[in-house]
Amino acid sequence: MKKYYLFFLLVFLLAGSCSTPTSTVPKSNTVVEKRSKTNVLNPLFLVYHQQKDTSVVYFKLHTKEILYTRKDQLSPYQSDVRIEYKLHPYGNTKVTVDSSTIVIKDKKRINDNRSIIGNFKIPVKDNKDYLLKINTRDVNRNSLISKKIYIIKTDKNNPQYFLLVNDSTNHPIFEHYITDSIPLQLHSEYNEDDTVFVKYYKREFNIAAPPFASVNIHSFDYTPDSLVQTIIPRDSFPLIYPSEKGFMLFQAQTDNNRGLTLFRFDKNYPKIINAKGLIEPLRYLCSTAEYKALLNSPTPKKSVDEFWLSRASSKPRARELIRQYYNRVERANAKYTSYKEGWKTDRGMISIVFGVPTIVRKTVHTETWIYGEENNLMALTFIFNRSENPFTANDYKLQRSSNYKSSWYRAVDTWRSGRVFYGY
Repeated sequence: MKKYYLFFLLVFLLAGSCSTPTSTVPKSNTVVEKRSKTNVLNPLFLVYHQQKDTSVVYFKLHTKEILYTRKDQLSPYQSDVRIEYKLHPYGNTKVTVDSSTIVIKDKKRINDNRSIIGNFKIPVKDNKDYLLKINTRDVNRNSLISKKIYIIKTDKNNPQYFLLVNDSTNHPIFEHYITDSIPLQLHSEYNEDDTVFVKYYKREFNIAAPPFASVNIHSFDYTPDSLVQTIIPRDSFPLIYPSEKGFMLFQAQTDNNRGLTLFRFDKNYPKIINAKGLIEPLRYLCSTAEYKALLNSPTPKKSVDEFWLSRASSKPRARELIRQYYNRVERANAKYTSYKEGWKTDRGMISIVFGVPTIVRKTVHTETWIYGEENNLMALTFIFNRSENPFTANDYKLQRSSNYKSSWYRAVDTWRSGRVFYGY
């Protein structure tokens, strides 16, 4: 098999903008989600337009989120997960184009920590759009999560026309950030033998401002720092991507800003393993002087340890503070990564400082986080609005208010006093 290598011959330009991209998000990237109260499942779905009349829907489940049960002591522990879907023409849910149920009976293994990845095909015609409704049921737990995914075949720049695959496992990549440890192959059967345009952006973005602070929104400069053209071969080809931070946009056409975007952060992202990664998220807890001292310290790792030790009454408590805080940072990276690292986003900031909300409600345009009992006047509520962004569908902005000032300072003071803060 002849292999084609995509090399990025990049001239990195200094970018002064720390603004947020603001353009129209294709509705294909919008997922509406509803959860039952007992649900811990977080299934991931990925749509790929493989042929003119057929698309593939990939799914990913994690065994730690599934309840395994057994009929008796002689039987193995087994899952019972049902993925039920219905496909409708876009704008007409009264008509069902296709429907089916995928049953996942998986046997539990010792120290089980796996991903279950599979796929199913749906009949979608060229130049038509659809709505895919998916219910994922964990029958053993009696829980349900519902999602709606928009299937778009009227925009050739839509990310659903590209598929990124782990070359070692041949599994699709569900996340849109890349690391050194994963060899990648790019597939786009629809664009075989056609030109694909690859734009590279080197940008630095600010961390989220406190929830009570006013924020100035600046326009984004869509001029790429580098532009490469290549031909999509009949076989997939490996990607060789820049080692510096930034993001790449793959497009079949250049008449809009949409396409498949891959983000490059630290090489071990979303994990935190170096001193810089430990220091930067402390900006939410530090004064300006404290933060500058940490950044300029000749022994940054030692300075981070001293920061936590000075606020805890003992080394065990300091270790617990560190564990809890950076677990939240890594969780924010895993869940809220958009055009910048998850910990830098509005949702990342709130989840790190306040913890996991008691209730999350999602619609097409908003996420509402509730800390405490619903309809209780003492409950703390944050509302995030989905931002129109051509590079990511995971960009949400907090509705800021001066009313959050006392709650914010109470949370920060709790951390600085050596105690983990929970927002309820």
